[in-house]
Amino acid sequence: MKVSRLKDPLKSAYLFVGEEVFLIEEELQAARSLLGDGASMNSSSFQAQEAHRMDEIIGLCNTMPFLADRRLVVVRNAHKLPAGDVERLKGYLADPCPSTTLILTLEGVKDEKKFLKGLPPLEVVRFDALKGKDTIDWIVSRARACGKGIDRAAASLLADATAGNAWFIASEIEKLSLYVGDRPAIDSKDVEHLVMRSLEPPVFAFLDSLFDRKKDVAIRLCELEWSGMTELEVISRIEKNITQHYQVLVENRKNLQGLSPYVEKKILGRRSLWNAQQLSALLGEIRKVEHGIKSGRSLHPYAAVHEAIMGVMFPA
Repeated sequence: MKVSRLKDPLKSAYLFVGEEVFLIEEELQAARSLLGDGASMNSSSFQAQEAHRMDEIIGLCNTMPFLADRRLVVVRNAHKLPAGDVERLKGYLADPCPSTTLILTLEGVKDEKKFLKGLPPLEVVRFDALKGKDTIDWIVSRARACGKGIDRAAASLLADATAGNAWFIASEIEKLSLYVGDRPAIDSKDVEHLVMRSLEPPVFAFLDSLFDRKKDVAIRLCELEWSGMTELEVISRIEKNITQHYQVLVENRKNLQGLSPYVEKKILGRRSLWNAQQLSALLGEIRKVEHGIKSGRSLHPYAAVHEAIMGVMFPA
């Protein structure tokens, strides 16, 4: 179920810009659906790298729709267009065809100012990366679109379980909506049962093993490597969990934003396993590995992560 920001009738031109490519993709689908029965014959999409097709793009923009009121033309990743093609689009946008909607996308781009410089005015629709409270709010609205409520604790747990990945979240909400059946709302137990258990191997199994100080942590790390998860994603997960453990166990903070009661309870159960010095030492070692990867000095990143963890958990 999609929550669209576009309204009928569509305007002559839009610029979709932002890092959340999943939301851009959904909004493009919503635009096509507004064409009604004529969508298949009156919608076209091009990648900016197809520079040789600019004649076709402009030609389609100036072509009347077939047995419909509107034509849709999409140019994706328009920031990759050659300067000459941008100039040609500028000429079209100065006098657009009234029966065509042209959508330009800047996917994975934070700032559109450079691209917009010199272009005629067009409506900008932003799709910024979902973070923190924005992720929770989006999950709540997404569940509502599926006909279900979801409490914020469950939404926070789902965001944590999926690492805020919008593609993943959308899929899990659809599954959860079916799973709860006739019940009007999704709760934390639903997320724990349906999402957390299915995700346990390998990333959650590794994190639990690490912070429970289990000796099988090396095996769990190997499983992560085999799963194809990048070293920097593993490091990001470790750093986030260290910070959460420090806030809960050392600073005694409660009801942290973005931390579900389920995760907080699990962290509190580890009070005897970690102190401030140990958590700080682990964070320091992991950040050294991160710096080595980003600077290109670490030739075997997973081995470096293993060495950092083992040195803190089981010092010689």
